[in-house]
Amino acid sequence: MKQEKPIKQKRKNPIPEQLQGQIYMDPKYDTAFKELFDSKEALKDFLDGVLELEGDEKIKNLSFSFDKTISMYSAQSKKVILDIFATTGSGRFLDIEMQKAEHDYLIDRAVLYKAFLIIKGKQEMDRSEEFLALPKDARKSKRYELPETISIWICDFDLPASKGEYIDEWALYNRNSLKSGILTPIFNKNRYIMISLPNFKKSIGEVNGTMDAWLYLLNHAGDGKELPRFGNKVLGSALERIRIENANDELLTRQAKDMITQDEIDTRLAGGMIRAKAQGLAEGRAEGLAEGRAQSLSEALDILQGMNLTPEQISIFKAKLEAKQP
Repeated sequence: MKQEKPIKQKRKNPIPEQLQGQIYMDPKYDTAFKELFDSKEALKDFLDGVLELEGDEKIKNLSFSFDKTISMYSAQSKKVILDIFATTGSGRFLDIEMQKAEHDYLIDRAVLYKAFLIIKGKQEMDRSEEFLALPKDARKSKRYELPETISIWICDFDLPASKGEYIDEWALYNRNSLKSGILTPIFNKNRYIMISLPNFKKSIGEVNGTMDAWLYLLNHAGDGKELPRFGNKVLGSALERIRIENANDELLTRQAKDMITQDEIDTRLAGGMIRAKAQGLAEGRAEGLAEGRAQSLSEALDILQGMNLTPEQISIFKAKLEAKQP
């Protein structure tokens, strides 16, 4: 299948300061991440690589949506928003998350998102034409059957128990089998693929296969250098979608807003730390340093409040900032 090269967009405004000197938008940020995968072919190619699907096992049919909201109602309503929600013709349900900011409750969040994904998958399975066409007794027998669900978390930080590896898989095991040396999950339809981009340290010459190629792209698109295609036309077309010279004003503005959130916070916090140290040394007392630290944190939190972020985003950034406080 021939991949169409995106048409270079006409822009009225100059390239935002945060993107000047760059060749691509960095897909570790939300806007570029979605632009990169805004293609069934790109998403299928990425998933085939990460899930190690070959030949007839490769994904044939795929549908997807961005920012999929899944709601659950009990005593209080609760909802989660999935970065990419995808379903395959074989009945898999997938959630793909790009997580740039590290926070204390990552595992809790991954499990919560998976719970919503499982419920959404079960609802769609029970509404499918295939299920409704079954005899009544057969439908009753499948009352508790669940579809295969896979959560893929692409993280720009090290992961719990990763031991320096860039990819890990979490699943459901039972303790007695593990004691006996049996490493097979007891429920193979519930999978988490966890990727740590900082631990992916392969050079261009070491890239081997589809998954490596996509992880190299994700890891290095923001480096300001031209990237290779690794002989993959689908990946090449995806790269053209995030090439800055091909992007319109609206897309670049959204990308710059994504970037300034983290960059400005980090800059303000670093400046506050310098002032805190100078104040503490000048006054020769620990209180001055402590006050300066508190002031820098307060300034950073003021930035968050003025950036039109969700309460969840503010909570994540706040936890990260507090963790940096000595």
